Amino acid sequence: MFDTEIAEVYSVNQELDIGEEVLMKLRLLLFILYQKLKKAAKKNAAYRSFLANMQVKIMIKTDDGKHGRLFIFDRGKLSALTGGTHPYDAALVWSDSDTAFKVLSSRSDEQTFRAAADGKLKVDRSRHRACISGRYGDRTDPGKTRRRVRLFGYA
Repeated sequence: MFDTEIAEVYSVNQELDIGEEVLMKLRLLLFILYQKLKKAAKKNAAYRSFLANMQVKIMIKTDDGKHGRLFIFDRGKLSALTGGTHPYDAALVWSDSDTAFKVLSSRSDEQTFRAAADGKLKVDRSRHRACISGRYGDRTDPGKTRRRVRLFGYA
């Protein structure tokens, strides 16, 4: 009986170790993504020009909100915050860290679409911001943004 209890504890610990390993891989992958985006913003003139007009916060996180990274694009500047609880404009919400790591590291559009079709990936738009692109209004005047967004058919 004592051996059975030890085996159960060992099995649970192995599952936790595997889960923590996948979580660490996801954190590392999101950190590498941030570094690549930051490097591209410094070295690639076309990308830098594209970012110059953006003011948006994009979150990549797990469904439970415990793990994630917020990418902040602010008129040519890029920064990031760890954690899945920060306010955002739009988010890629993964059902779990294992799925997120597998799909993001695969670089396969097909796997991304399959994850979305299976309900393992959701795109969430924050309710506190009217739109993502700065083209439709001035961020300093939320009422103006809402009016322009409604004109284009967005709620």
